[in-house]
Amino acid sequence: MFWIAWSRGVLQILTFATTLLVARILVPADYGLMALATTFTAHAGMLAEMGLGSAIIQFRDLDRRELDTCFWITMTLAVMLSVALSLGSPAVARWFAVPRLADLLPTLSLVLPLTACRVVSDSLLRKRLAMDRISQAEIIGAVVTLPVTVACALGGLGVWTLVIGYLVGPAVRSAATCAFAPWVPAFRIGGEKVKDVIRFSLATLGIRFMWSMREAANPLVLGKITGQAAIVGLYTMADDVAHLPGMKISPVINMLTSPVMAELQDNITALREAFYRTVRLTAAIVAPMSAGIALVADDLVLVLLGPKWSPAAPLISLISLYAAVRAIDGVLPSVLFARRRERFLFWYCLVLLVAMPGAAVLGAIWNGAPGLIMFYTAAYCTVMIYLAKEALTELKGGFAELWRQMWPILGATVAMAAVVLLSREFVLAELVDLPLIRLGLLSLTGAVTYGAVLFAIGSPVLSEGAEVAGWILRRYRAGI
Repeated sequence: MFWIAWSRGVLQILTFATTLLVARILVPADYGLMALATTFTAHAGMLAEMGLGSAIIQFRDLDRRELDTCFWITMTLAVMLSVALSLGSPAVARWFAVPRLADLLPTLSLVLPLTACRVVSDSLLRKRLAMDRISQAEIIGAVVTLPVTVACALGGLGVWTLVIGYLVGPAVRSAATCAFAPWVPAFRIGGEKVKDVIRFSLATLGIRFMWSMREAANPLVLGKITGQAAIVGLYTMADDVAHLPGMKISPVINMLTSPVMAELQDNITALREAFYRTVRLTAAIVAPMSAGIALVADDLVLVLLGPKWSPAAPLISLISLYAAVRAIDGVLPSVLFARRRERFLFWYCLVLLVAMPGAAVLGAIWNGAPGLIMFYTAAYCTVMIYLAKEALTELKGGFAELWRQMWPILGATVAMAAVVLLSREFVLAELVDLPLIRLGLLSLTGAVTYGAVLFAIGSPVLSEGAEVAGWILRRYRAGI
């Protein structure tokens, strides 16, 4: 907890500051090009990993020969897919009518072997909960990548700034991860559990690939229907800003929940307790922050990104609801993976893969990016109810119990949103002209209101938050 909290906090601040600086130098079209190109590299990387990372975590007693097999499978697939992306880049560029994709994809495809080489080492670290080493590898990667990215942006490299950062980070992190893990691959293939590992990994791959395809469908839909990289760039930046609360906390939650719930998979009582605690802590952070971002989006964009990104503000407000739901329900798959419900997750992701891109296409045709956001948010929330029902059934719980766990947080969030909205419209609208001052006052008002209402209602999340803070600070104080 110490390493995850501090490393993530420092890294997120540095990364966010770098993003803001680079976004002021580059233009939305650069981010749109990168969003389209990395959709292909991200999914190719997922195919190369083949779900073997999760399999290594779930299977507790794999021998060295079986680990070697996992390594050579991922490396072979990564090289093959990298070559395929390079050769297919002209066809991708023609299909989107964006010629520059043909130049970006061959270079970006190099990330596949750079990432694949650390799959086994990273999974071994996660299996034994060596989060300090994982965090340290991320810190090293960021410390090298951030100044390189800023230097490239200031040097006028345009979209190649993002390409270089996309490659340097994984390369450095992979080197650090492999150095930290006490394992070196040998030229061996086979093992008694290989068939079971591959069977589990393929099911996991299917689930994650479909999930990721559904997540990546929106930029592709916008790019194909509008044919304008600038619109894709605006949507991508809006999506990143709206997901800021979730992006800051979800990686930490995922790093912990997957191995911990795998360890608790046969203890339903402990698993249920861990699930509700995780949901409460996640919602307590994400729900008020997402509501606040939606309400101050105009000033937030002007202060952080500048006037050229102003069209992204209404998109941020629309995406915030979906972003909050996505961050809070992110723990549900970990429960079902721990209970070996891969088959249900596979079909669930298949339904989402069909329903959400279809909703996105209809929304984009109707009203461009705003219509796309509204349609896919409604589609996702409708289908997600079934995922929640299955996870709660495995935990021998229900929606009534989940509501009892959540209502103080949601009540405090609603109260905060009402106070911020009234302050924005009737108090500060005419008194304060500077966006920075208005943003600061509204943020302070929202934070005070949320904390006061949550304290008055009396939620266990307050004591749990204090406990987690104690875990984070204990080692720091001990060091002093």
